[in-house]
Amino acid sequence: MQTPQGNTRVLILATLAFAVCFAGWTLFSPLAVYLKTEFRLSSTAVGLLLATPVLLGSIVRIPIGVLTDKFGGRRVFSVLLFFGFFPMFIAGFAQSYGFLLVCGLFFGLIGTSFAIGIPQISQWYPKEKQGLALGIYGVGNIGSAIATFGGPFFAESFGWHKVFMIYSAPLLIMAFVYWFFSEDAPRPAQVKPPTFGDKLKVYKSSNLIWVFCLFYFMTFGFFVTFSLWLPSYFKDFYKVTPVKAGGFTSIFVFATTFSRILGGYLSDRISGRRILIVLSTTILSILIFLNLDVSFVTALIVFYLMGICLGIGNGVVFKLVAEYFSKDTGTVGGMVGAAGGLGGFFLPIILGTIKDYTNNYSLGFIFVSLICLICLSFMEEETIAKMHKKVANAA
Repeated sequence: MQTPQGNTRVLILATLAFAVCFAGWTLFSPLAVYLKTEFRLSSTAVGLLLATPVLLGSIVRIPIGVLTDKFGGRRVFSVLLFFGFFPMFIAGFAQSYGFLLVCGLFFGLIGTSFAIGIPQISQWYPKEKQGLALGIYGVGNIGSAIATFGGPFFAESFGWHKVFMIYSAPLLIMAFVYWFFSEDAPRPAQVKPPTFGDKLKVYKSSNLIWVFCLFYFMTFGFFVTFSLWLPSYFKDFYKVTPVKAGGFTSIFVFATTFSRILGGYLSDRISGRRILIVLSTTILSILIFLNLDVSFVTALIVFYLMGICLGIGNGVVFKLVAEYFSKDTGTVGGMVGAAGGLGGFFLPIILGTIKDYTNNYSLGFIFVSLICLICLSFMEEETIAKMHKKVANAA
């Protein structure tokens, strides 16, 4: 059977659906100040509220990826969007912290959406175009900016309760749009849908999966961490106002998000291993440099450079997943996506703890530098070649 040469409609719909889900998934963050005041929450309670959707949405990416490989992205994405509508809408009626926490637990499931689009899109595109296509899909991360800008605006205009109802509407609309207008790449007639047992065997097939998990833990985890950290860092270290700090951080988010496209484009043309080596080395150098006493403008430049590197890295990792595990992209992509989500969950907590105990950011930069070094240690050509051979033998 001939490999499909692409499907622009599916790519656009998947990217829009991912953006809608990502906006809802991160909606607690821009509303935290209103919720803290409304329910008189401690910082710990706010932290738990913010973490609940992120943690669940990360872990459940693993079974969602398996389901996508088995039933197809159109069905799984449509069902996820449809059922994600209800807890998001109901959260608008919350009168207690506990009720809101339960709603957050359930609409956290829409954070699994990334693991659905990866296999669906990769099946529509040949290997030489997968990187760019997956990079475009990754732009759906812009949903966090939609939540960041829109959430406070709607909260000030209509009250925070209405914000959940407003953001639930696109989920329901997109569920029907995706069901009727998206489609899955045709499967060869002789190929039977794999069983769950068949899909889970891939986790034992190669250690390369865990290398990709480690890199995405770094690239996506750092992206989430610095998105949360930078406003406080700019305010504490450079005495920038909260509004300006948020504006400067949003540029970091945009730089990281849109550079995923560049990462996918480059990985279609250059060895992904070489790109990851350059990116890891650059990020490591930046983190070491930030321990010096640099001016605010210099700090902005190097942070934005790091954001671009992280975005490129995000795009490269999933291009490699689709390249090495073409038959199990959803299953492997779900695991890799979960690793990235866990990085975004644990790293801010760890770095925040370091900041609380040391009252500076330097040790935090040193800690994340060590993660870069660990990633680099797995990038020897001989190591990758051995892992690749094992994948080929298992296929």
